[in-house]
Amino acid sequence: MTNAADSTTTYDLLILGGGSGGYAAALRAAVLGMSVGLVEKDKLGGTCLHRGCIPTKALLHAAEVADSAREGEQFGVRTTLEGVDMGGVNKYKDGVVDRLFKGLQGQIKSRGITVIEGEGRLTSPTTVAVNGTTYTGKNVIIASGSYSRSLPGLEIDGNRVIASEHALTLDRVPESAVVLGGGVIGVEFASAWTSFGTKVTIIEALPRLVPAEDADCSKTLERAFRKRKINFKTGTSFESVDTHDNGVRVTVAGGEVIEAELLLVAVGRGPNTSGLGYDEVGVALDRGFVTVDEHLQTSVPGVYAVGDIVPGLQLAHRGFQQGIFVAEHIAGLNPAPIDEARHPPRHLLRARGRLRRADRGAGESEVRRGRDPELQPRRQRQEPDPEDPGLREAGPGQGRRRGRPAHGRLPGRRTDRRGAADLQLGGVPGRRRAAGARPPDPERGTRRGAPRAGRKAFALPRVSLPVLGQAGSL
Repeated sequence: MTNAADSTTTYDLLILGGGSGGYAAALRAAVLGMSVGLVEKDKLGGTCLHRGCIPTKALLHAAEVADSAREGEQFGVRTTLEGVDMGGVNKYKDGVVDRLFKGLQGQIKSRGITVIEGEGRLTSPTTVAVNGTTYTGKNVIIASGSYSRSLPGLEIDGNRVIASEHALTLDRVPESAVVLGGGVIGVEFASAWTSFGTKVTIIEALPRLVPAEDADCSKTLERAFRKRKINFKTGTSFESVDTHDNGVRVTVAGGEVIEAELLLVAVGRGPNTSGLGYDEVGVALDRGFVTVDEHLQTSVPGVYAVGDIVPGLQLAHRGFQQGIFVAEHIAGLNPAPIDEARHPPRHLLRARGRLRRADRGAGESEVRRGRDPELQPRRQRQEPDPEDPGLREAGPGQGRRRGRPAHGRLPGRRTDRRGAADLQLGGVPGRRRAAGARPPDPERGTRRGAPRAGRKAFALPRVSLPVLGQAGSL
Protein backbone atom coordinates (compact mmCIF):
# COMPACT_ATOMS: atom_id res chain seq x y z
CA MET A 1 0.00 0.00 0.00
CA THR A 2 1.58 3.23 -1.19
CA ASN A 3 1.09 6.56 0.58
CA ALA A 4 -0.58 9.12 -1.68
CA ALA A 5 1.74 11.90 -0.46
CA ASP A 6 4.75 10.10 -1.91
CA SER A 7 3.25 9.26 -5.28
CA THR A 8 1.93 10.81 -8.47
CA THR A 9 -1.55 12.31 -8.76
CA THR A 10 -2.26 10.75 -12.19
CA TYR A 11 -3.36 7.14 -12.62
CA ASP A 12 -4.64 4.79 -15.28
CA LEU A 13 -7.60 4.04 -12.99
CA LEU A 14 -8.94 6.17 -10.15
CA ILE A 15 -11.47 4.55 -7.80
CA LEU A 16 -13.72 6.44 -5.38
CA GLY A 17 -14.57 4.00 -2.58
CA GLY A 18 -12.60 1.10 -1.06
CA GLY A 19 -15.43 -1.36 -0.38
CA SER A 20 -15.99 -4.77 -2.00
CA GLY A 21 -16.48 -3.36 -5.50
CA GLY A 22 -13.75 -0.75 -5.23
CA TYR A 23 -10.93 -2.91 -3.90
CA ALA A 24 -11.83 -5.79 -6.24
CA ALA A 25 -11.51 -3.43 -9.22
CA ALA A 26 -8.23 -2.07 -7.83
CA LEU A 27 -6.67 -5.51 -7.37
CA ARG A 28 -7.72 -6.74 -10.81
CA ALA A 29 -6.57 -3.56 -12.54
CA ALA A 30 -3.18 -3.77 -10.81
CA VAL A 31 -2.77 -7.37 -11.94
CA LEU A 32 -3.49 -6.20 -15.49
CA GLY A 33 -0.67 -3.65 -15.30
CA MET A 34 -2.56 -0.43 -14.58
CA SER A 35 -1.51 2.22 -12.09
CA VAL A 36 -4.34 2.52 -9.55
CA GLY A 37 -5.38 5.19 -7.06
CA LEU A 38 -7.94 4.08 -4.46
CA VAL A 39 -9.75 6.80 -2.47
CA GLU A 40 -11.21 5.78 0.91
CA LYS A 41 -12.35 8.01 3.78
CA ASP A 42 -12.61 5.21 6.36
CA LYS A 43 -11.11 1.71 6.22
CA LEU A 44 -10.53 -0.53 3.22
CA GLY A 45 -13.17 -3.22 3.02
CA GLY A 46 -16.19 -0.97 3.38
CA THR A 47 -19.52 -1.90 4.94
CA CYS A 48 -19.25 -5.65 4.34
CA LEU A 49 -15.99 -6.09 6.22
CA HIS A 50 -16.43 -3.58 9.04
CA ARG A 51 -20.16 -2.93 9.58
CA GLY A 52 -22.05 -5.62 7.69
CA CYS A 53 -21.56 -9.20 6.53
CA ILE A 54 -18.43 -10.20 8.42
CA PRO A 55 -19.08 -8.82 11.94
CA THR A 56 -22.73 -9.90 11.75
CA LYS A 57 -21.77 -13.48 10.91
CA ALA A 58 -19.25 -13.46 13.75
CA LEU A 59 -22.04 -12.32 16.08
CA LEU A 60 -24.29 -15.09 14.81
CA HIS A 61 -21.56 -17.66 15.42
CA ALA A 62 -21.20 -16.49 19.01
CA ALA A 63 -24.99 -16.80 19.35
CA GLU A 64 -24.80 -20.34 18.00
CA VAL A 65 -22.21 -21.21 20.65
CA ALA A 66 -24.55 -19.83 23.31
CA ASP A 67 -27.38 -22.02 22.02
CA SER A 68 -25.11 -25.06 21.97
CA ALA A 69 -24.11 -24.47 25.58
CA ARG A 70 -27.74 -24.03 26.59
CA GLU A 71 -28.87 -27.19 24.79
CA GLY A 72 -25.89 -29.45 25.44
CA GLU A 73 -27.88 -31.81 27.66
CA GLN A 74 -29.87 -33.18 24.73
CA PHE A 75 -26.61 -34.40 23.23
CA GLY A 76 -25.45 -35.97 26.46
CA VAL A 77 -23.06 -33.11 27.21
CA ARG A 78 -23.57 -31.43 30.58
CA THR A 79 -23.23 -27.76 29.86
CA THR A 80 -24.89 -24.65 31.23
CA LEU A 81 -25.00 -21.07 29.98
CA GLU A 82 -23.98 -18.80 32.82
CA GLY A 83 -24.33 -15.64 30.76
CA VAL A 84 -23.04 -13.66 27.79
CA ASP A 85 -20.08 -11.32 28.12
CA MET A 86 -20.59 -8.80 25.32
CA GLY A 87 -17.08 -7.50 25.86
CA GLY A 88 -15.76 -10.95 25.02
CA VAL A 89 -18.16 -11.34 22.10
CA ASN A 90 -17.04 -8.00 20.67
CA LYS A 91 -13.40 -8.96 21.14
CA TYR A 92 -13.97 -12.14 19.16
CA LYS A 93 -15.92 -10.27 16.46
CA ASP A 94 -13.31 -7.53 16.16
CA GLY A 95 -10.56 -10.16 15.95
CA VAL A 96 -12.23 -11.76 12.95
CA VAL A 97 -12.59 -8.38 11.23
CA ASP A 98 -9.03 -7.29 12.04
CA ARG A 99 -7.54 -10.49 10.66
CA LEU A 100 -9.34 -10.08 7.34
CA PHE A 101 -8.55 -6.35 7.25
CA LYS A 102 -4.83 -7.00 7.63
CA GLY A 103 -4.99 -9.58 4.85
CA LEU A 104 -6.69 -7.08 2.56
CA GLN A 105 -4.11 -4.41 3.37
CA GLY A 106 -1.37 -6.87 2.49
CA GLN A 107 -3.00 -7.62 -0.86
CA ILE A 108 -3.31 -3.93 -1.68
CA LYS A 109 0.30 -3.24 -0.70
CA SER A 110 1.71 -6.18 -2.64
CA ARG A 111 0.03 -4.93 -5.84
CA GLY A 112 1.48 -1.42 -5.54
CA ILE A 113 -1.93 0.24 -5.29
CA THR A 114 -1.92 3.82 -3.96
CA VAL A 115 -4.44 4.35 -1.17
CA ILE A 116 -5.58 7.99 -0.92
CA GLU A 117 -7.01 8.60 2.54
CA GLY A 118 -9.80 11.16 2.84
CA GLU A 119 -13.29 11.96 1.58
CA GLY A 120 -13.32 12.25 -2.19
CA ARG A 121 -15.57 14.22 -4.49
CA LEU A 122 -15.96 13.77 -8.23
CA THR A 123 -15.11 17.12 -9.87
CA SER A 124 -14.96 16.12 -13.54
CA PRO A 125 -15.13 12.93 -15.64
CA THR A 126 -11.42 12.37 -14.97
CA THR A 127 -10.70 14.03 -11.60
CA VAL A 128 -11.45 13.46 -7.92
CA ALA A 129 -10.68 16.03 -5.22
CA VAL A 130 -9.47 14.74 -1.84
CA ASN A 131 -8.52 17.12 1.00
CA GLY A 132 -7.74 19.95 -1.42
CA THR A 133 -5.67 17.82 -3.80
CA THR A 134 -6.93 16.88 -7.26
CA TYR A 135 -6.18 13.40 -8.54
CA THR A 136 -6.59 12.44 -12.20
CA GLY A 137 -7.53 9.11 -13.74
CA LYS A 138 -7.79 8.08 -17.38
CA ASN A 139 -10.83 6.14 -16.21
CA VAL A 140 -12.83 6.58 -13.00
CA ILE A 141 -14.89 4.08 -11.00
CA ILE A 142 -17.35 5.37 -8.40
CA ALA A 143 -18.05 2.82 -5.66
CA SER A 144 -19.28 4.89 -2.73
CA GLY A 145 -21.45 2.19 -1.16
CA SER A 146 -24.63 2.53 0.90
CA TYR A 147 -25.98 3.73 4.24
CA SER A 148 -28.63 2.51 6.71
CA ARG A 149 -32.03 3.85 5.75
CA SER A 150 -34.68 5.13 8.12
CA LEU A 151 -38.33 6.11 7.77
CA PRO A 152 -39.60 9.69 7.32
CA GLY A 153 -39.75 11.36 10.71
CA LEU A 154 -37.88 8.53 12.46
CA GLU A 155 -34.56 9.81 13.77
CA ILE A 156 -31.78 7.38 14.65
CA ASP A 157 -30.05 8.68 17.78
CA GLY A 158 -27.60 5.78 18.25
CA ASN A 159 -28.77 5.28 21.83
CA ARG A 160 -32.39 4.12 22.11
CA VAL A 161 -33.14 4.16 18.39
CA ILE A 162 -30.26 2.46 16.59
CA ALA A 163 -29.20 1.14 13.18
CA SER A 164 -27.27 -2.04 12.43
CA GLU A 165 -23.84 -0.41 12.84
CA HIS A 166 -24.80 0.66 16.39
CA ALA A 167 -26.16 -2.81 17.18
CA LEU A 168 -22.77 -4.32 16.33
CA THR A 169 -21.01 -2.21 18.98
CA LEU A 170 -23.40 -2.64 21.93
CA ASP A 171 -21.55 -3.30 25.18
CA ARG A 172 -24.52 -5.09 26.78
CA VAL A 173 -27.22 -7.60 25.96
CA PRO A 174 -30.52 -5.65 25.85
CA GLU A 175 -33.32 -7.11 27.92
CA SER A 176 -35.83 -6.40 25.17
CA ALA A 177 -35.81 -4.97 21.67
CA VAL A 178 -38.17 -4.06 18.86
CA VAL A 179 -36.79 -4.72 15.38
CA LEU A 180 -38.40 -2.54 12.72
CA GLY A 181 -38.08 -4.48 9.48
CA GLY A 182 -38.26 -8.20 8.86
CA GLY A 183 -35.71 -8.36 6.06
CA VAL A 184 -32.36 -10.12 6.19
CA ILE A 185 -30.73 -7.55 8.49
CA GLY A 186 -33.61 -7.50 10.94
CA VAL A 187 -34.00 -11.27 11.27
CA GLU A 188 -30.25 -11.78 11.74
CA PHE A 189 -30.12 -9.46 14.73
CA ALA A 190 -33.40 -10.86 16.08
CA SER A 191 -31.92 -14.36 15.97
CA ALA A 192 -28.59 -13.40 17.58
CA TRP A 193 -30.20 -11.34 20.35
CA THR A 194 -32.68 -14.11 21.16
CA SER A 195 -29.80 -16.56 21.57
CA PHE A 196 -28.18 -14.09 23.98
CA GLY A 197 -31.40 -13.82 26.01
CA THR A 198 -33.14 -10.73 24.61
CA LYS A 199 -36.92 -10.66 24.23
CA VAL A 200 -37.43 -9.60 20.61
CA THR A 201 -40.44 -8.36 18.65
CA ILE A 202 -40.18 -7.88 14.88
CA ILE A 203 -42.43 -5.41 13.06
CA GLU A 204 -42.82 -6.00 9.31
CA ALA A 205 -45.25 -4.07 7.09
CA LEU A 206 -45.35 -6.73 4.37
CA PRO A 207 -47.26 -10.02 4.77
CA ARG A 208 -44.28 -12.20 5.70
CA LEU A 209 -40.74 -12.15 7.01
CA VAL A 210 -37.89 -11.85 4.49
CA PRO A 211 -40.43 -10.83 1.82
CA ALA A 212 -37.79 -10.59 -0.90
CA GLU A 213 -37.10 -14.32 -0.60
CA ASP A 214 -39.14 -17.33 -1.69
CA ALA A 215 -42.39 -17.88 0.23
CA ASP A 216 -41.21 -21.32 1.37
CA CYS A 217 -38.13 -19.72 2.94
CA SER A 218 -40.37 -17.28 4.80
CA LYS A 219 -42.59 -20.08 6.12
CA THR A 220 -39.58 -22.09 7.32
CA LEU A 221 -38.08 -19.06 9.04
CA GLU A 222 -41.36 -18.07 10.69
CA ARG A 223 -41.85 -21.63 11.96
CA ALA A 224 -38.35 -21.62 13.47
CA PHE A 225 -38.93 -18.22 15.08
CA ARG A 226 -42.21 -19.36 16.66
CA LYS A 227 -40.42 -22.37 18.09
CA ARG A 228 -37.77 -20.07 19.58
CA LYS A 229 -40.48 -17.74 20.92
CA ILE A 230 -39.40 -14.80 18.75
CA ASN A 231 -42.45 -12.60 18.44
CA PHE A 232 -43.16 -11.05 15.03
CA LYS A 233 -46.00 -9.02 13.58
CA THR A 234 -46.31 -9.13 9.79
CA GLY A 235 -48.64 -6.94 7.80
CA THR A 236 -48.23 -4.32 10.52
CA SER A 237 -47.02 -0.82 9.77
CA PHE A 238 -45.01 1.41 12.11
CA GLU A 239 -46.59 4.66 13.30
CA SER A 240 -44.36 6.35 15.89
CA VAL A 241 -41.81 5.93 18.68
CA ASP A 242 -41.36 7.75 21.97
CA THR A 243 -38.07 7.53 23.81
CA HIS A 244 -37.57 7.84 27.57
CA ASP A 245 -34.86 7.15 30.11
CA ASN A 246 -35.65 3.44 30.36
CA GLY A 247 -36.34 2.61 26.73
CA VAL A 248 -38.83 3.19 23.91
CA ARG A 249 -42.57 2.99 23.29
CA VAL A 250 -43.31 1.88 19.74
CA THR A 251 -46.80 2.44 18.35
CA VAL A 252 -47.92 0.32 15.42
CA ALA A 253 -51.03 0.26 13.23
CA GLY A 254 -54.17 -0.25 15.27
CA GLY A 255 -52.83 1.72 18.21
CA GLU A 256 -50.92 -1.15 19.84
CA VAL A 257 -47.96 0.03 21.94
CA ILE A 258 -44.86 -2.13 22.41
CA GLU A 259 -42.33 -1.19 25.10
CA ALA A 260 -38.70 -2.25 24.88
CA GLU A 261 -35.20 -1.19 25.86
CA LEU A 262 -34.31 -0.15 22.32
CA LEU A 263 -35.56 0.02 18.74
CA LEU A 264 -33.44 -1.34 15.89
CA VAL A 265 -34.29 0.27 12.54
CA ALA A 266 -33.57 -2.31 9.82
CA VAL A 267 -35.58 -1.09 6.83
CA GLY A 268 -32.86 -1.55 4.22
CA ARG A 269 -29.95 0.43 2.82
CA GLY A 270 -29.83 3.40 0.46
CA PRO A 271 -27.20 4.45 -2.13
CA ASN A 272 -24.53 6.79 -0.83
CA THR A 273 -24.45 9.26 -3.73
CA SER A 274 -25.50 12.58 -2.19
CA GLY A 275 -22.96 15.40 -1.96
CA LEU A 276 -20.23 13.58 -3.90
CA GLY A 277 -20.45 15.66 -7.06
CA TYR A 278 -22.04 13.00 -9.24
CA ASP A 279 -25.00 15.07 -10.45
CA GLU A 280 -22.83 18.16 -11.00
CA VAL A 281 -20.56 16.19 -13.35
CA GLY A 282 -23.58 14.84 -15.23
CA VAL A 283 -23.84 11.31 -13.85
CA ALA A 284 -27.49 10.27 -14.25
CA LEU A 285 -29.25 9.21 -11.04
CA ASP A 286 -32.55 7.43 -10.46
CA ARG A 287 -33.88 7.82 -6.90
CA GLY A 288 -30.27 8.14 -5.74
CA PHE A 289 -28.97 5.10 -7.63
CA VAL A 290 -26.50 5.49 -10.50
CA THR A 291 -27.86 4.25 -13.83
CA VAL A 292 -25.41 2.27 -15.96
CA ASP A 293 -25.27 0.38 -19.26
CA GLU A 294 -24.36 -3.28 -19.74
CA HIS A 295 -20.68 -2.39 -19.28
CA LEU A 296 -21.46 -0.58 -16.00
CA GLN A 297 -20.56 2.75 -17.60
CA THR A 298 -22.55 5.74 -16.39
CA SER A 299 -24.08 8.45 -18.56
CA VAL A 300 -20.63 10.11 -18.52
CA PRO A 301 -18.11 8.31 -20.81
CA GLY A 302 -15.12 6.97 -18.90
CA VAL A 303 -16.93 6.98 -15.54
CA TYR A 304 -18.11 3.59 -14.25
CA ALA A 305 -20.14 2.57 -11.19
CA VAL A 306 -20.11 -0.65 -9.16
CA GLY A 307 -21.60 -2.00 -5.94
CA ASP A 308 -24.54 -0.83 -3.86
CA ILE A 309 -25.00 2.44 -5.79
CA VAL A 310 -26.00 0.45 -8.89
CA PRO A 311 -29.69 -0.60 -8.96
CA GLY A 312 -30.10 -4.26 -8.05
CA LEU A 313 -29.25 -6.64 -5.24
CA GLN A 314 -27.02 -5.04 -2.61
CA LEU A 315 -24.67 -7.96 -2.10
CA ALA A 316 -20.93 -7.87 -1.48
CA HIS A 317 -20.09 -10.60 -4.00
CA ARG A 318 -22.14 -8.76 -6.65
CA GLY A 319 -20.02 -5.63 -6.14
CA PHE A 320 -16.87 -7.76 -6.20
CA GLN A 321 -17.83 -9.31 -9.54
CA GLN A 322 -18.73 -5.91 -10.96
CA GLY A 323 -15.38 -4.45 -9.93
CA ILE A 324 -13.48 -7.24 -11.67
CA PHE A 325 -15.64 -6.87 -14.77
CA VAL A 326 -15.05 -3.12 -15.11
CA ALA A 327 -11.29 -3.48 -14.63
CA GLU A 328 -11.14 -6.08 -17.40
CA HIS A 329 -13.38 -4.00 -19.65
CA ILE A 330 -11.13 -0.98 -19.25
CA ALA A 331 -8.09 -3.17 -19.96
CA GLY A 332 -9.64 -4.24 -23.26
CA LEU A 333 -10.19 -7.90 -22.39
CA ASN A 334 -13.80 -7.68 -23.63
CA PRO A 335 -15.38 -9.68 -20.78
CA ALA A 336 -18.93 -10.94 -21.22
CA PRO A 337 -21.45 -8.57 -19.61
CA ILE A 338 -22.80 -9.71 -16.25
CA ASP A 339 -26.29 -11.15 -16.63
CA GLU A 340 -27.70 -10.82 -13.12
CA ALA A 341 -31.09 -12.25 -14.12
CA ARG A 342 -29.45 -15.37 -15.57
CA HIS A 343 -26.91 -15.88 -12.80
CA PRO A 344 -28.47 -14.74 -9.50
CA PRO A 345 -27.33 -15.92 -6.07
CA ARG A 346 -28.32 -19.55 -5.54
CA HIS A 347 -30.88 -18.80 -2.86
CA LEU A 348 -32.70 -16.49 -5.29
CA LEU A 349 -33.09 -18.99 -8.14
CA ARG A 350 -36.58 -19.95 -7.06
CA ALA A 351 -37.50 -16.34 -6.38
CA ARG A 352 -36.63 -15.53 -9.98
CA GLY A 353 -39.01 -18.22 -11.21
CA ARG A 354 -41.71 -16.94 -8.87
CA LEU A 355 -41.40 -13.44 -10.32
CA ARG A 356 -41.59 -14.74 -13.87
CA ARG A 357 -44.75 -16.65 -13.04
CA ALA A 358 -46.20 -13.57 -11.40
CA ASP A 359 -45.50 -11.59 -14.57
CA ARG A 360 -47.61 -14.13 -16.48
CA GLY A 361 -50.47 -13.71 -14.02
CA ALA A 362 -49.95 -16.93 -12.07
CA GLY A 363 -50.31 -17.03 -8.33
CA GLU A 364 -47.29 -17.47 -6.08
CA SER A 365 -48.69 -20.70 -4.65
CA GLU A 366 -48.39 -22.31 -8.10
CA VAL A 367 -44.64 -21.93 -8.09
CA ARG A 368 -43.14 -25.13 -6.75
CA ARG A 369 -40.02 -26.94 -7.88
CA GLY A 370 -41.07 -29.74 -10.20
CA ARG A 371 -44.30 -27.98 -11.17
CA ASP A 372 -43.18 -24.69 -12.65
CA PRO A 373 -41.46 -25.25 -16.03
CA GLU A 374 -39.29 -22.16 -15.43
CA LEU A 375 -37.62 -23.95 -12.51
CA GLN A 376 -36.98 -27.27 -14.23
CA PRO A 377 -33.72 -28.09 -16.00
CA ARG A 378 -33.87 -27.85 -19.79
CA ARG A 379 -33.10 -31.55 -20.14
CA GLN A 380 -36.08 -32.41 -17.96
CA ARG A 381 -38.34 -30.08 -19.97
CA GLN A 382 -37.12 -31.49 -23.30
CA GLU A 383 -36.76 -27.91 -24.49
CA PRO A 384 -33.58 -27.00 -26.40
CA ASP A 385 -31.65 -23.87 -25.62
CA PRO A 386 -31.26 -21.94 -28.89
CA GLU A 387 -27.95 -20.49 -27.63
CA ASP A 388 -26.51 -23.92 -26.80
CA PRO A 389 -23.27 -24.39 -28.81
CA GLY A 390 -23.93 -28.14 -28.75
CA LEU A 391 -27.09 -27.75 -30.86
CA ARG A 392 -26.74 -28.73 -34.50
CA GLU A 393 -28.99 -29.14 -37.45
CA ALA A 394 -30.43 -32.56 -38.32
CA GLY A 395 -30.81 -34.21 -41.68
CA PRO A 396 -33.91 -34.31 -43.86
CA GLY A 397 -37.05 -35.47 -42.08
CA GLN A 398 -35.49 -35.06 -38.64
CA GLY A 399 -36.05 -32.39 -36.03
CA ARG A 400 -33.27 -30.35 -34.44
CA ARG A 401 -31.39 -32.41 -31.93
CA ARG A 402 -28.56 -31.89 -29.50
CA GLY A 403 -25.16 -32.63 -30.90
CA ARG A 404 -22.24 -34.00 -28.91
CA PRO A 405 -19.04 -31.94 -28.81
CA ALA A 406 -15.86 -33.61 -29.95
CA HIS A 407 -14.59 -36.24 -27.50
CA GLY A 408 -17.95 -36.13 -25.69
CA ARG A 409 -17.06 -33.09 -23.60
CA LEU A 410 -18.76 -29.74 -23.26
CA PRO A 411 -16.60 -26.69 -23.82
CA GLY A 412 -15.39 -25.04 -20.64
CA ARG A 413 -12.85 -25.09 -17.87
CA ARG A 414 -11.16 -28.42 -17.13
CA THR A 415 -8.40 -29.62 -14.84
CA ASP A 416 -6.26 -32.70 -15.39
CA ARG A 417 -5.21 -35.14 -12.66
CA ARG A 418 -2.08 -33.20 -11.86
CA GLY A 419 -4.08 -30.00 -11.23
CA ALA A 420 -2.92 -28.12 -14.33
CA ALA A 421 -5.91 -25.99 -15.30
CA ASP A 422 -7.22 -25.05 -18.68
CA LEU A 423 -5.32 -27.47 -20.90
CA GLN A 424 -6.12 -26.82 -24.54
CA LEU A 425 -5.14 -29.57 -26.94
CA GLY A 426 -6.44 -29.57 -30.47
CA GLY A 427 -8.97 -26.90 -29.58
CA VAL A 428 -10.63 -29.04 -26.89
CA PRO A 429 -10.15 -27.75 -23.30
CA GLY A 430 -9.04 -30.30 -20.75
CA ARG A 431 -8.47 -33.20 -23.17
CA ARG A 432 -5.10 -34.98 -23.06
CA ARG A 433 -3.91 -36.62 -26.26
CA ALA A 434 -2.03 -39.90 -26.24
CA ALA A 435 1.52 -39.86 -27.61
CA GLY A 436 1.53 -40.17 -31.38
CA ALA A 437 -2.22 -39.75 -31.69
CA ARG A 438 -3.60 -37.67 -34.54
CA PRO A 439 -4.90 -34.23 -33.44
CA PRO A 440 -8.69 -33.98 -33.68
CA ASP A 441 -9.97 -32.27 -36.79
CA PRO A 442 -12.97 -30.01 -36.09
CA GLU A 443 -14.03 -30.32 -39.75
CA ARG A 444 -14.58 -34.08 -39.32
CA GLY A 445 -17.44 -33.68 -36.84
CA THR A 446 -18.07 -35.76 -33.75
CA ARG A 447 -16.97 -39.16 -35.11
CA ARG A 448 -13.81 -40.56 -36.66
CA GLY A 449 -15.46 -40.64 -40.08
CA ALA A 450 -16.97 -37.85 -42.12
CA PRO A 451 -20.00 -35.99 -40.79
CA ARG A 452 -23.33 -37.68 -41.34
CA ALA A 453 -25.27 -36.68 -44.40
CA GLY A 454 -27.23 -33.49 -43.98
CA ARG A 455 -25.43 -32.45 -40.80
CA LYS A 456 -23.02 -29.62 -40.18
CA ALA A 457 -19.72 -30.33 -38.48
CA PHE A 458 -19.52 -29.11 -34.89
CA ALA A 459 -16.83 -26.59 -33.94
CA LEU A 460 -16.05 -25.60 -30.36
CA PRO A 461 -16.42 -21.92 -29.48
CA ARG A 462 -13.81 -19.97 -27.57
CA VAL A 463 -15.05 -18.96 -24.15
CA SER A 464 -13.79 -15.86 -22.29
CA LEU A 465 -13.71 -16.25 -18.52
CA PRO A 466 -13.04 -13.26 -16.24
CA VAL A 467 -10.90 -14.82 -13.51
CA LEU A 468 -9.12 -12.78 -10.84
CA GLY A 469 -5.39 -12.94 -11.37
CA GLN A 470 -5.64 -14.45 -14.84
CA ALA A 471 -6.23 -12.86 -18.23
CA GLY A 472 -7.01 -14.26 -21.62
CA SER A 473 -9.53 -16.71 -23.03
CA LEU A 474 -10.02 -20.41 -23.10
